Amino acid sequence: MLQTEVKTLTSVYFDTTDRQLMRWGMGLRIRSGDGDNVQTIKTDGISLGGLHQRPEYNCVIQANQPDLSLFDSAIWPDGTNLELLNNQLFSLFTTSFERQTWLVDLANDTLVEVAFDQGALTANASEEAICEVELELVKGDLSQLFELASDIAEIDGLRHANISKAQRGYMLVAEEIPQLKSLKAVKLSDASNSAECLSRIFADALSHWQYHEQLFIEQHSFAALEQVSLAVQTLYQAGKMFSELGLVECDYLPELRWLRQQFVWLNQASSLYQLTAERGALIKKLPQQRWLYKGLQQQLQALPQPEDVYDLMHSARYCGLMLKITRWLYQAKWQQNKALLEQPFIQIAKQVLQTSWDYLRQSPLAQAQTSADTYIKQATKLRRNLLVGICVGELFDEELRQEFRLPWIDILSGIDELSLFEPLHPLAAEMEQEQQQQVEKWIQRKQQSLLEALEFSRQQAFQQTVYW
Repeated sequence: MLQTEVKTLTSVYFDTTDRQLMRWGMGLRIRSGDGDNVQTIKTDGISLGGLHQRPEYNCVIQANQPDLSLFDSAIWPDGTNLELLNNQLFSLFTTSFERQTWLVDLANDTLVEVAFDQGALTANASEEAICEVELELVKGDLSQLFELASDIAEIDGLRHANISKAQRGYMLVAEEIPQLKSLKAVKLSDASNSAECLSRIFADALSHWQYHEQLFIEQHSFAALEQVSLAVQTLYQAGKMFSELGLVECDYLPELRWLRQQFVWLNQASSLYQLTAERGALIKKLPQQRWLYKGLQQQLQALPQPEDVYDLMHSARYCGLMLKITRWLYQAKWQQNKALLEQPFIQIAKQVLQTSWDYLRQSPLAQAQTSADTYIKQATKLRRNLLVGICVGELFDEELRQEFRLPWIDILSGIDELSLFEPLHPLAAEMEQEQQQQVEKWIQRKQQSLLEALEFSRQQAFQQTVYW
C-alpha cells in the first residue's frame, strides 16, 4: 500500500429541466473538498455488472456554477448550443460524504485506488445513505483489479451493485418508484457477429438480475425477487446450453446451480400469498376456513423471509459469484474464437431451438394423457425451454415466434394455477375424513377445469409449426 488519506467531499450534480445531459448519457458535477472546486463531466460509456468504463473530463473551476466552455468541444454532440445549454443548467441533487482512500500497488505494475465512502445523497427534502466501496484502476492490469475485488468480496455484508451515485440521485429527484421489467427476447439481429450475440445474451441476463436485485433491496418486492430468480435461471440455461456446444467455458455453473436452488421456494410462496390474500377469500367456502387460513400463514412464515434474502444477497458467496460472472463476461474469451466469429449465429440459434423442441416432444407433456401432477413436475423444464427462445428467438420473425410461444406460455401459466392448491393437501390430511373429502373434492373441481383448458392449449401447442 503506497498511501492512504481521508477527505470530506461534497458534489453538486447539474442538468437541465428536460434532463438533456442524462439523455445524452452524460453526468455533470462540481466537487469540493480538496481546496479547489473540480468540474467533472462523464460521457456515455460501458457498464457491465458493476464495472464502469466512461470517459471522464476534469477541470478546476472557481465558481459554484458549471462553465461548459472549459471542456473540450469535441465531447459535445454536433450542433450543440453550448451557451444556451450552460444557461439552462441547475443543481439537481447533492452528495456529501467522507472518503477514505488507499492506493494499492499490485502485480504487473498495477495501481488500484480503493475508496470507502460514507455519507448521504440529498434531493429536495429526500435523503438516502451512502455506504459503498469503489475500486478504480489507476494504471496497469485490469485482472489485478478483479483479484483485489475478489478478496474484498470475501467479507460478508457486502453487495456487488451496478448503480452509481449519479443514477441514485436522478432516481431520487424523479420521485418515481422503479417498476418491474419483463424478461424480453435479447436483441441480436443487429449484432456484428456470433461472439457479440453470446455477449449480449449473458449481459442482458446479468443486467436483469442486478436491476431487480436493487428493486428488491429498496422495496422488498416479491415480484422483483421472482425476476431475479428468472434471470439466474436464464444465465444458467444459456451457460449450460452454449457450454454443451463447446462455444463457452462456464466454470461458475455449479455456483449458479446453488443460487438457483436458493429460490426454489418462490413458487410455493406465490401460491401461499394468493391463498391468504384478503384473509383467505379464495378458500372462504371451505370447511374450517379460519383454521386453514392460519395453517397457510404458518407455512408462509416457515419460508425464507425478506431479511433472509437480504442476508443472502449480502453474503460472500453470492457477491463472489456475481463478481466472477462479471469478470468472465468482461474477458469474453469467445471473442477470440475464430470459428465462432465466422459462423452465422442464426445457425447456432436454429440448433439450440431444435434441440429444445425435440426434448419437449419427448417429455411427459407429449403423452396422450397428462395429469395435474405431471404438469406440475414438468413446469421447470418447460420454463427452461421457453428461456431458450428468450435467448435466441429475436433472430426470427416476431409474429411467427409469438404465435408459437403463446400456447406454451398459457400452459406454464395454467401449471402455476394448478400448483396454487398444493399447500392445501397437507392441511386437509389433518382434518376429519368428511371435511378432508370436501377440501379434496373442491381442489379436484378447480383443477379439472384448469386441466381442460390446459389440454386445449397443449394440443394446439404441439400442432404449431416451428418458427425457425
